[in-house]
Amino acid sequence: MSAVAGIDSMILVYAGIVPENKAKKSEETENFRVRSLLLLDQLANSGATIILPTVAISEILVPVSPSKAHKMIDALQEQFVCPTFDIHAASIAANLWAKHKKLPRDHQYKERHVLKADAMIIASAVAAGATEFYSNDDQCRKLAANLIHARPLPDRPHSLEGMWVKGEIERGEYPGIPKVKKRPKKK
Repeated sequence: MSAVAGIDSMILVYAGIVPENKAKKSEETENFRVRSLLLLDQLANSGATIILPTVAISEILVPVSPSKAHKMIDALQEQFVCPTFDIHAASIAANLWAKHKKLPRDHQYKERHVLKADAMIIASAVAAGATEFYSNDDQCRKLAANLIHARPLPDRPHSLEGMWVKGEIERGEYPGIPKVKKRPKKK
């Protein structure tokens, strides 16, 4: 059985799926771009289903003009499973928030609105059947680890083929976001 992986919005931001601020280009952001595309390629090649919760989509859409938002939403829905924040996810998020409150203060989120969004994204992914969750954010991964296998972006390819892909990404020859298999909708 293939993996079902939830992803944080920043993976798609780093991968270049949304408009970016050209002024913020740095060696670090280039590293994140390579690692994000490598992750998406690895998940696609393993036959994984990728869960992108609608709460994460709302974050992705912030820099997108309203005239282009519908096209972006259609593209994301075609590529990923996009569950909403439903009653099941709300219950999971509430339990996750309660677990967070029991953490030592220095391990807790400093900004409540970021905690709220991350809890909703993680809970939506879990409610939709994700068995692992990917984020580059340490705090988000620590929060997710309360419920699911939380993983960072890959540092290196898992295979020889992945090494070729990484080289293509670094040279700017990579064709774009890989097509992933969508899980059929439940009836």
